Amino acid sequence: MTLSNNKDSRAAFEKISRLNVKTFQGLSTIDVGRTRLPAIPPPSLDYDPRDHRTPLEPIRVWMGYFNLMRIMCGAGMLGMPLAISQAGILLGPPMVFCTGLLVIHTHILLLDTLNEVARQLQIPYISYRYGFRLAVLHGPPLFHFIGDHGPTIIATFMFLSQLGICSVFVMLTSDSLRDIMDWQDNSLALLTLLFPYLLLEFFMKTLKMVSYVALLGNFLNTIGMGLIAYHIFKNLSGDMVVLTTSAQGVMFSFGTLLFNLSAVGIILYVDKALIDPTKMTTKFGVIKVGIFVPTVISVLFGTIGYCSFGTMEENILRSLPYDEISSMFALGLYLVAVAFSYPVQCYPAIAVLIEVIKYHDPMTPPSAKTLLLIESLGRPLFVILSFIVCYFIPFQGPFVAFVGNMCTTMLSLVFPALMDVCLRYPEDYGNYDLILMKDFFIMCLGVVAWKTLPLWNWECVNEKCLPLKANHVTKLQSLETCNMLCSSMQIWPQPTGSVSLSTTAVPVRADMFQLKMVSAPSRIVHEHIQDAFALLRDDLHQMERRARSFEEWRTVSVRIVVNGSGDPRMLVNTDEGYSLSLRPVEGTGVALMADIAARTFCGARHALETLSQLVWLDSYLGSLLILEAARVDDAPRFKYRGLLVDTARNFFPISELMLNIDAMASSKLNTFHWHMTDSQAFPLVTNSIPEFSNYGAHTPGDVYTPDDVRLVVRRARLRGIRVLIEIDAPAHVGYGWDWGPAAGLGDLVLCLNVEPWTEYCSEPPCGQLNPLNLRVYDLFERLFIEIMQLTGVEDVYHLGGHDISDRCWTDHFPQHNSMELWQNFTRTILKRLESQTDKLPNLIIFWMSHLSERFKADMRDYIQNIGLQVSNVAWAHKYVSGIRTILSHEDAWDLNTGHGAWYEEHSGAPYNSWQRIYEHRPWLKHASGIVEGAEGTVWSSALSEGGLIQRAWPRAAALAERLWTDRPEGATRPVHARLDVHRARLVSRGIQASPLWSMWCSQNTHTCG
Repeated sequence: MTLSNNKDSRAAFEKISRLNVKTFQGLSTIDVGRTRLPAIPPPSLDYDPRDHRTPLEPIRVWMGYFNLMRIMCGAGMLGMPLAISQAGILLGPPMVFCTGLLVIHTHILLLDTLNEVARQLQIPYISYRYGFRLAVLHGPPLFHFIGDHGPTIIATFMFLSQLGICSVFVMLTSDSLRDIMDWQDNSLALLTLLFPYLLLEFFMKTLKMVSYVALLGNFLNTIGMGLIAYHIFKNLSGDMVVLTTSAQGVMFSFGTLLFNLSAVGIILYVDKALIDPTKMTTKFGVIKVGIFVPTVISVLFGTIGYCSFGTMEENILRSLPYDEISSMFALGLYLVAVAFSYPVQCYPAIAVLIEVIKYHDPMTPPSAKTLLLIESLGRPLFVILSFIVCYFIPFQGPFVAFVGNMCTTMLSLVFPALMDVCLRYPEDYGNYDLILMKDFFIMCLGVVAWKTLPLWNWECVNEKCLPLKANHVTKLQSLETCNMLCSSMQIWPQPTGSVSLSTTAVPVRADMFQLKMVSAPSRIVHEHIQDAFALLRDDLHQMERRARSFEEWRTVSVRIVVNGSGDPRMLVNTDEGYSLSLRPVEGTGVALMADIAARTFCGARHALETLSQLVWLDSYLGSLLILEAARVDDAPRFKYRGLLVDTARNFFPISELMLNIDAMASSKLNTFHWHMTDSQAFPLVTNSIPEFSNYGAHTPGDVYTPDDVRLVVRRARLRGIRVLIEIDAPAHVGYGWDWGPAAGLGDLVLCLNVEPWTEYCSEPPCGQLNPLNLRVYDLFERLFIEIMQLTGVEDVYHLGGHDISDRCWTDHFPQHNSMELWQNFTRTILKRLESQTDKLPNLIIFWMSHLSERFKADMRDYIQNIGLQVSNVAWAHKYVSGIRTILSHEDAWDLNTGHGAWYEEHSGAPYNSWQRIYEHRPWLKHASGIVEGAEGTVWSSALSEGGLIQRAWPRAAALAERLWTDRPEGATRPVHARLDVHRARLVSRGIQASPLWSMWCSQNTHTCG
């Protein structure tokens, strides 16, 4: 940066500083990037740099006030209850007040030192970057190294400081938008906010324009603070207030306050653009009023907010009740107000960035077009960078604390005090060197403050994980680790046998899990165990993909013994019990041994699942941890534990079905009931009868090929799950069966597209097989043989039988009785299948209907093999006594209820919450038949690709524990907390299950449960 009497050089400087330069006393040339201040400052110089400034785009004093007020009363104000809680109610409020006074002093000190440097150089203005360099180089040689790199240090710290602050703003607004819209995570909120932020930054190119936005933001802030104050006084109790904390807590509070109250960036640029810069540091100047008034408000707001809501959240908005309109309105107001603060905080960072790039060589400034291009790119890139920080950096709290808190503290406390010490060097420190001691005290205070990271610590108190301030302990514990080590059980579903879990954890890595020994009764079981173990490691890799390095990982050797069945398939009578033992290897200190014993592959697979649930990612350590020791004996309560997914009404891709299989395995469900076909579509491609999918698929691409089915079956089998494909018949048959006349086979299906459809079926296009066409049985036989070959499931059939229409068959065969037609159809199908397989399967499942009433009398030869799937509680009580049953009660276990059918004007039956699902135990009140188990249902009339996982999970996990464990405990607070931990486990494995409640409740289960 150079001044000279040369017109061109002066014009270059004017562009750099946005000031008109007037030479003084024949000053020739000053290169502030290389020059040094005189060793002895001029005793008196009749030159005040502020009197010689003429900003190109000046702002008025009121704009300076509102810009500063916008910063001080924005997002930082919301964190004041937290800051006061860190120091306690006795020290917290006076500390806020004193910190505000300290910030006022250091900000004025910064401007005074910069003005002094400019005065000695007789120039109107000097930036923080070069002013810091000149001031520090004037001081003791000890600091000259810092001074030499001063411009780079200041530019870097200023950029990172504002980036940290802007990232906080983006996180706050995205959290608020997510809460208002009830979205699952911040990704959609960030994407929604990106364009408005880019638009704001595009138009807010000057501090004058930013000032008008700040005025509107302050107005919205006032209304929002009024609404928050209403909730504060509404809940004021003081029950959760502590009087004092530790010394570390006080310093922790001080660091938080500095981050919230400092405004170095905006102070510098207001000072540079103000018409009368002397108004910055006067008695009632911009700095004193603009910081003092918000400080007083912060004391009151923080103290009362702490007394009302305690210490549970990082900002007070997160403590407001989300079921009240006023709370949502306050969230919305602050979302907009903080968004309006964003350009104010971006301005210093972008200005520094542009200055550094533009004027690397001030004697040869870039052209006007180049300047415009740099500025046009710099603004949106900074905005995008702040969003990238919020999206891609997994540990945002520590990042913001380190970048924002450290850089802000250094810029606002340490560097101004260091500049004052160096400018006064060697002896201008006043009586008894009080100024020197004061400045060194400020520097020490700043260095101590930024070293404290604002992290929570969770402690286990009476089997509850309570959030406490990190200053209360010397060792931090994350929420994940507290949940796993607290005495409540975190295995889902909860084991039925004896359980012993260690309360200590050690670090592990996925690739350090080793399968050391397998004893299996057959080669195929041995191979399945190896493949299932590979899936275990894949699950752990998925969890640790964002983990950091660690130096003390343990190896985990796994030994598996299967001493029973040589068939790896999930069969009706498969013994799924297992025992798991995990312990340190004696004498090593770096190894663990896991021993698994089971009678079947499926039991061993469940043991591996339990072992994987003893592992979690600690977000503070950045490492996987595992319990050091455990002992679990376990077996399920019910043999059949299923989840039905309907892929006929709407198509789901194989990848989504595979994720569902993984989710089922994590909860130890064992039957994927694949409702493959219905009236609307027949998406299964069969080699023997390609006409089914040719005529029945929604589109040529919406099909499941044999290879697709094999892929799902393979994944399911390795997860201990059977794939039970249902080809519903004789009703719920339509497209896919309508090609009979064209092929010379006659009418295979009746009542297709009949009107009015409401008299024939529950939803169009209806359709029912022709029971008097013998070709129907030929096709059905060939179809089922091919399905059995694809799935390998031979001991369970599902033959449909749902919603059979008397009207359809009566219209076409008035001389026949519908019940007799149904009985003959069923007998013929069973005889055909028995002739192909030499014996009937162990379990033949039909949907319960009004025609099932005579099963016991008319199907006596098959009654030991027949099972009824019951969706209606009343039917179960009336008809199924003494018959094997699978319960699928739609009023408790249908995962679609509450969303409404497409043909209904209302939402239909009430929503089945996880609590209702968990507490439904119909086998207690009605001993109706032999209960084989139960399953939840996901029908797809109003559900399609991308929605399956969130619709079913984690509610299906609640059913899974009911069927595996069936403890008398209802949906209590501990169960809610355990299910929330299991939901987090699913998410860590890439299964985006829906949240059970807000993130705040996940962190404070003792309050929300």
